[in-house]
Amino acid sequence: MSSLKKFKVTIPYFDSGTKKEHTVDFFIDARDQSAAVKAARERFESYEKSSHASWVRIIREDGIKVEEK
Repeated sequence: MSSLKKFKVTIPYFDSGTKKEHTVDFFIDARDQSAAVKAARERFESYEKSSHASWVRIIREDGIKVEEK
């Protein structure tokens, strides 16, 4: 059984309200980078579903960064 590693996943996104780019960092425990990105995207999307904002956040796919901590 492989142990979990700690990753920092930075997700850049635009919001339709301000049209500006923002970033959000997630600290994830995962087996590998791919699993870390998947978990971070799930957290990002769950926040959007739970907030009642009138704008949409759009991930800039080519800007996602993953660092092992």
